[in-house]
Amino acid sequence: MKLTLPRWLIILAAVLLTIQPSLQTFAKTEEFKSMNLELSIPEDTIVLTKDTPDTDELWSMAGIIDPKTEKGTFDDMGVKAILYDPNTKTLVRLMQKTSKDSRDIFNLSLLSEEELTSFFDKLTKTDSEDTSTKTTIEKYAPSEAEMPFFRFTIELTQDNIPITEIIYGTIINGYMTAFDIYEENSTEPVDETYVKNLVSGAHFTKIMDKEEAKKLENQYMIRSVIMLVVFFAAIVVCILLLKRNNKRKLVLKKTKGEELTKFYAEQKRKEEQNIKDTVVFINRTLYDQTIIKSYFIYNEIYKKIKYWIITAIILAGFIFLNFSGYSLVLCVIVISILLFILIYLNGIRIEKLVTQTLKSFDTKKGTHAIFTFYDNYLTLSGIQYISQYPYTQITELKEYKDYIFIYFGPDKAVYLSKDGFENPDEFMKFIKGNIK
Repeated sequence: MKLTLPRWLIILAAVLLTIQPSLQTFAKTEEFKSMNLELSIPEDTIVLTKDTPDTDELWSMAGIIDPKTEKGTFDDMGVKAILYDPNTKTLVRLMQKTSKDSRDIFNLSLLSEEELTSFFDKLTKTDSEDTSTKTTIEKYAPSEAEMPFFRFTIELTQDNIPITEIIYGTIINGYMTAFDIYEENSTEPVDETYVKNLVSGAHFTKIMDKEEAKKLENQYMIRSVIMLVVFFAAIVVCILLLKRNNKRKLVLKKTKGEELTKFYAEQKRKEEQNIKDTVVFINRTLYDQTIIKSYFIYNEIYKKIKYWIITAIILAGFIFLNFSGYSLVLCVIVISILLFILIYLNGIRIEKLVTQTLKSFDTKKGTHAIFTFYDNYLTLSGIQYISQYPYTQITELKEYKDYIFIYFGPDKAVYLSKDGFENPDEFMKFIKGNIK
């Protein structure tokens, strides 16, 4: 009898309803980038990782009472995620570890039948006196799975509690990847439907050649050795430079000490004989926020920029030698963000230093610093009580924009505006000639 169109539609609808559950079996894809693995899993699968908060109710929904303790086993066991299927109430641990055997085998699919048997024998080998543990292993390679797996079962009794563990595992890229079911005190056979579906839905996004992987590993080792050598060489160089610098400072300190003693003795003699020193240069500089901020910008940034550049070069070398592709881009982004934060925080610090410095001056005495330069010393007055600085105490002389910074230590300086001199070039020639 010929079917009419409406009856065909009814039959088609029935067929669609029949196959609908299988179409919904794998409703989403979960990606595990560190494992180069994509898993097709049911929409309602609960996925738990180390990043899942302990307070998340998903832990209790998966039957895990103590998330903190569970997370503590992740690293030891190589657990990357816990997958729980609410429908079958099956909890599967997704695991990945590496060992000498996994690195030697590299890919399970490369093994011959004889090599596979030898590998299975090694896995199932137990203590001959242990009669309470039963192990079985077999190859598991359904047509829908893109990689061959093995099914490894362990049955034992511990403290009168029966324990069953079923592992579906494979070796890919030198790593053992496994789906693990562990049940205690179960009176019914383990439902393996869910874990078999996970195996069938596993897609490895990167399958490497063994020789290629070995080559990359050797390159990584070479890069690591180079970086280690460079690191220790940098430390040795820093130590030698530090020793040399300290020795130089000791000699300089001794020399300056002797010169200061002579200077003060000479000044005392002049006072006793009422001898007046000749003024060579006079400079009046407005000590406002502009000049103080310029000093701190120079002192905190430009003066230290060579160290920043050296650090940046070393860091860039380390990154380019140890990272590539996505990891390299991520590192560059992270470092750029950190650099921005560092510059921002340094800017805040400079503003605070400017404010503190302005508060330290006695504005009642005035806002202009008066520098008087003699043959072998200078005096500062105006913003503070008159102070005397022998030229022998000067450690550095720096020019920045329209300013001159005279340093008496690493971070101690006086600031002069070039506009305060009739001839700044003549002054620079004079002061440089008096610095030893």
